[in-house]
Amino acid sequence: MTLRLKQIRLTNWKCYPSQNITFNLHPDRKIQIIFGNNGHGKTSLMTAILWCLYGGDIVSKETLKTYFYRGKDDSSQAIEMQVELNFTKKEKNYFISRTAKLKVNGSTSYPSVEEALFYEDGTMRSNPREYIEALLPKSIRDFFCFDGLKIEQYTQITQTKEAKEAIEKVLGIPELRNLRDDTEKALQELEKRLNKAEGTSQTFKDKMQQLRELEEELDLKKGQLKTAKDEEKNAKIIHHDAQEKASQIESLREKLEEIHDLEKKRIGLQTQLNNLQKSIDSWLKKAAIPLLINFVQEMADDLQVTSLKSTYKTNSTEVLKAILDDESCLCGRCLDQNSRNFILQRIAELESLEVDNATRIEKDQLRIYLQGIIRDNAKFSNYSQLLLQRDRLEEEIEEINQHIKQLKQETTGINQESANEIWRTVGEWERKVKESEERIERLQKEIEIKEKQLENLRKEVEILASENQTTLMLSNQVKMARGLKNATNELIEWHIDNSQKMINQVTSDRYLQVTNKPEEYRGVEITPEYTLGIRTITGKLLNPDVLSAGEKEALAFAFITGLNQTTDACVPLIMDTPFGHLDEEHRKNIINSLPNLHSQVIILATDRDLPDPLLNLLLPHTTDIFKIHRLAADEDASVIEVMENY
Repeated sequence: MTLRLKQIRLTNWKCYPSQNITFNLHPDRKIQIIFGNNGHGKTSLMTAILWCLYGGDIVSKETLKTYFYRGKDDSSQAIEMQVELNFTKKEKNYFISRTAKLKVNGSTSYPSVEEALFYEDGTMRSNPREYIEALLPKSIRDFFCFDGLKIEQYTQITQTKEAKEAIEKVLGIPELRNLRDDTEKALQELEKRLNKAEGTSQTFKDKMQQLRELEEELDLKKGQLKTAKDEEKNAKIIHHDAQEKASQIESLREKLEEIHDLEKKRIGLQTQLNNLQKSIDSWLKKAAIPLLINFVQEMADDLQVTSLKSTYKTNSTEVLKAILDDESCLCGRCLDQNSRNFILQRIAELESLEVDNATRIEKDQLRIYLQGIIRDNAKFSNYSQLLLQRDRLEEEIEEINQHIKQLKQETTGINQESANEIWRTVGEWERKVKESEERIERLQKEIEIKEKQLENLRKEVEILASENQTTLMLSNQVKMARGLKNATNELIEWHIDNSQKMINQVTSDRYLQVTNKPEEYRGVEITPEYTLGIRTITGKLLNPDVLSAGEKEALAFAFITGLNQTTDACVPLIMDTPFGHLDEEHRKNIINSLPNLHSQVIILATDRDLPDPLLNLLLPHTTDIFKIHRLAADEDASVIEVMENY
């Protein structure tokens, strides 16, 4: 059964002159929402809860005076303020209240804070601090009051000594360590008594001293062994990640080699193209009109035809004139007047079409000149083939360029230098893994030898202790105390290891639910020092410092709720303006995860934090929705009221 906040009463606290908030506690619905604009009192409400629990650790006495409610007129400052909280857990009721009074001394005033009152099922307890600490440990207050505006602290707080202590307190580890310390003190006391017991021989004392020294050496070796195993684990992770990356590079090696071969081929083709272009340029400089050679040929052919036609016309005219001179047809018949007129007409037509002799000679000379040009440029008859060859070379080079571009996109960030660096890293960490394994093996053998020495020495001590009844009794007590100490150490190591595995798993699952990049991550890793890292799908461990503000908030949320789920100290999760740095997808993912939490969730939000589409996702799991308003009569005073229209 989880601890749940049932009621909050505020009297003259900050902007609340008198306020009573009662939450409806439903067995299945665990979410309450309080809407309020910035500056209307959301953070003041959270601070009131913390002050009621922890007093001066939250608000110092020097600044507490500013927390008393003031009306319109500063002179009407309240004389007394009070915060009261009502919690329930396992059918028990807990009532906590804290009061502060403003005392006046002449023209000055100063606050006086009373000790908190703690009631359990109506019975007042005389030691309220201890009861509050047992109910809600002060050290974990940052893990149940989640301030979205201070998100940076949540990703850094897990790297401090105080945070580690707070987390271990949630996990119950300090109690186990206290048990171990108690057994250690009992063991030391019994050993002192045994050493000083009446009738104890010097030999026995010397053996006891050797025993203590050997135990210290053995503890030191075991500590070194634990460190070596941690180093081996870390080295194996890095080595594995490097191997995976090297494997990826190896699979791309063929593509890298193909790029290399294509670039060599491109260079050869480019050389051919350059030489061909030089030849073409040289021929163009030497040839007068190689590009017009076909046109020149057509002109020469036309002139040849014209010359032939002119010769034909001349010959025809001469034949017709000869017929007229003979006055008879070729058949021997005399020409009549009509035939003579027809021949004269044809002669006139032919003579009208025939150019003068000078023009004919000029055309003939031009034809001869053009034919000479054609003969001179006969060596350029393969010019079109050269141009075609150039075009083909250019097309082939362009195809190679496109292929190289595609291969380089597939091998982005990978080159021979980076491949060599990865393989160097693989070799380096393979060596470190081997060194760690050898060191572990060596330490294990040394520990085994020392444990045998210790066992033999203890037998000698037991024999010497049996010389008289007192030392025998004390020796047996020492043996029992030592056994209890060893059992406690084993229990602590198991509990810490098991707790960290649970937190790691739950936090990872939660983070993959809320992050907007689940396909890029394997999950969250939490070190023995409770520092956080995110393992990418490629095996790289990211430090939170490289994350965006939204991703940091998602990580902090996953870690805090992970702690809440893996411990018995399941306390209310109070979230003040929780979505300030989040994009829409992050917000939606976190909203969808809230109903799955075991704890009560109280959200202090603006309308912008929870627009209607997101709010509708929460409504089936929500019991109460409140709204903070400014009082019309006093613009500095706020009141929290139930919203009836939801």
